[in-house]
Amino acid sequence: MPPPPPSPNSSITAIELSKPDIAISYIGRFWLFLIPTTLSIVCCLFLLFHLLFDRTLRHALHNHVIIVLIFMCLIWAMTVAPATMHVYLFNIVWSQTPTFCMIWKFLDSCIYSSIAKLVAWASLERHIIIFHNKWVSTKKKRLFSHYIPLLLIVMYDVICYAIITPMNDCNRKFSYSIPFCGYSSCVYNSVSFIHFESVTGGFIPSLFIGFGSFFLVLRTISQKRRFHQQVQWKKHRKMTIQL
Repeated sequence: MPPPPPSPNSSITAIELSKPDIAISYIGRFWLFLIPTTLSIVCCLFLLFHLLFDRTLRHALHNHVIIVLIFMCLIWAMTVAPATMHVYLFNIVWSQTPTFCMIWKFLDSCIYSSIAKLVAWASLERHIIIFHNKWVSTKKKRLFSHYIPLLLIVMYDVICYAIITPMNDCNRKFSYSIPFCGYSSCVYNSVSFIHFESVTGGFIPSLFIGFGSFFLVLRTISQKRRFHQQVQWKKHRKMTIQL
């Protein structure tokens, strides 16, 4: 049986699922993961502490998507990364069961895809907060223009990959000496689905992030020059730089 095609939406590239005798050894990859992951966890905890315990920061609408993003990064760094490092260090998956491999794959795919969509939404939402603040001026408007989109983005990927990941009717084999046990759902046998996932989870979010961020900077600078609003400019500049 040919090896399963790699999922486009994964934090570990296709090369991780290929032969182990590539340029970077497993022990080299272990250290490349360990140092940044450790720093990432410390950074996430530090940021969450300030964003959650400072009332002003916690209630600022533009910080909500950042808080969700940091939580997702923290979950990834404390679940997917350690499981991957275990393979690199010991050449064996921590728990040699199909269930563990599927959960591992689910977390990686779900978080990876959600982060891309959330950053894309953040790029769009900042235009709303800065230039169309009437859309979030009441609780009802904030519910529909702020909270529901945020919830739908996260729930879409959770439900989508919870359904997709266990689909193994083609009897994929599990290899317990490589990341994710070399597993990917049988749905990836469909070229149409691979293209759909690449477009919705990669191409479209990238467009929103790139163009959204670029035009946000242009619109913010233009507004500053037009209205000479020094106080507002400082606030908007922080949101722009943060993104």
